[in-house]
Amino acid sequence: MNEKIIREKTVCFTGHRSEKLPGGEGLELLRKRLALEIERALQDGYDTFLFGGAYGFDLMAAEEVLKKKVLIDLKNPRYIRLIAVIPFEEQAVRFSVSDHERYYEIMPQCNEVITLNTHYSSQCYAQRNQYMVDRSNRVICYWNGQAVSGTAQTVRMAERQNLEIINLL
Repeated sequence: MNEKIIREKTVCFTGHRSEKLPGGEGLELLRKRLALEIERALQDGYDTFLFGGAYGFDLMAAEEVLKKKVLIDLKNPRYIRLIAVIPFEEQAVRFSVSDHERYYEIMPQCNEVITLNTHYSSQCYAQRNQYMVDRSNRVICYWNGQAVSGTAQTVRMAERQNLEIINLL
């Protein structure tokens, strides 16, 4: 644990909560596109993935990275790290029961869980987003173009740093 995050080998995820994700077949298509982008990142030499722990796209991204971690190819072994960057300790308290369960299934499987604040503050999500962007070279997102959202904020942060941004919308 506590291995250094190498920016040139790190991808972060940002995306909308479940309410703004597609439903049914659209959600399955998004999951497949996400899995393909994660695989492409691995092929491009990325090995570290940061996610913010929010329900919706964040948890979906973490699940897809975890699937890649358990696939073992003896001819092409790869090291994959999943790091949760949590804005405050009780982030998941108000999640639905199913999202709460997903969250607590994912967290023990992470290589590291970085908690930025003990308690909620009005800036804790922005701090989390900036932390991830500052340590990443590529952003994989699901952003619907809505100007006022945490996803939009994170994409703007990434644009200011000239990161590669892949929007799965």
